Amino acid sequence: MKFTVNQREMLYALNILSKAVSSRTTLEALKGVYIETLEDHLLMKSNDLSLSIQVEIPALVEEKGHVLIDFQLFNELIRKLPDDALTLNKNDDTLSLICGHASYRLLMMDASYFPQIPLVEGGKEIRMNQGMFSNLIKMTNFAISTDETRPILTGSLMEVEGDEMKMISIDGYSIAIKRVPIISGEDMHVVVPGKTLREVQRIIAYNVDDDILLNVTDNYISFSFDNVLIVSKILQGEYVNYKQVITDDFAINAQMDVREFFSAIDRAAIMANQSKNYLIVCQFEGDTLKITSSAQSGQAKEEVEIRKEGDDIRIGLNPNYLLKALRTIESEQVTMSLTTSQRPCRIRPSDDDTFTFYLVPIRINQ
Repeated sequence: MKFTVNQREMLYALNILSKAVSSRTTLEALKGVYIETLEDHLLMKSNDLSLSIQVEIPALVEEKGHVLIDFQLFNELIRKLPDDALTLNKNDDTLSLICGHASYRLLMMDASYFPQIPLVEGGKEIRMNQGMFSNLIKMTNFAISTDETRPILTGSLMEVEGDEMKMISIDGYSIAIKRVPIISGEDMHVVVPGKTLREVQRIIAYNVDDDILLNVTDNYISFSFDNVLIVSKILQGEYVNYKQVITDDFAINAQMDVREFFSAIDRAAIMANQSKNYLIVCQFEGDTLKITSSAQSGQAKEEVEIRKEGDDIRIGLNPNYLLKALRTIESEQVTMSLTTSQRPCRIRPSDDDTFTFYLVPIRINQ
């Protein structure tokens, strides 16, 4: 096996492949990067058994073959080499690398132990804009649970109905829902690990104008875009029936400036996070929202101008969940809707009903 490739192209591929390289494993092959030479390009793979990534980059191939190399060593070396042509040549049990005046010899790993990427075919296909899919993840991923005792909630539910995809994330205290149009696809629902979605978003962030193709089978989901293929296991089990939990029957609606609201909550959270219950109290009174928090070290009081319809109300909330949602909202105004101090409140951009966030309140003395 012998090929020549540009250092930047190799570095680009390694950056993507790093998302599926396992560092904590007894299986040495999972710590490697698999490189195969084809007609005029390289096929590079990484696999940690739950997430697999395949990247193709152009190369001048003189002799075909394949090799498995320790990822960490190879990646660190490529990063420090100059932006020049890299020539790699496989001889017996070593791989020689030449770049300008630098030359290295690297020991290879046993490629026969590298687990091949699962073939995802014959499933339901959905085609959509990469930017739209990235936005779905951005607006909901923050609400995914980290509680491993409920593994199904460590992923997001993806639902396709008609010409729209909806993504739902639930952590037990809050629900984030975002919907966007798709180009084409079949109705389906699947729960995808949060880690997978985060890595997909990081990779497609630079190609938001192109399309992404999803293929969903009973056990796997694949994401194909540009010269990249990502394959992930899906989470098995019954997801929470979120439609039974949420409601749109609210008697109180308060509209406010997002930046002012966020800043006030952010400052009040400093004191709230010094206490044991992580609590702020929101008093909606006339055209003012009064936000208070207290701890042994002191008290905080903030006021935000609002435009309210409905009765006055006092409700306790965890500011940290609230801040996560407000960080994602790009609109200038947000509307907070409430019924009672015991029922979940709803937050959404005032000019956009495609994103909705529900937050369970904390019981307080009225």
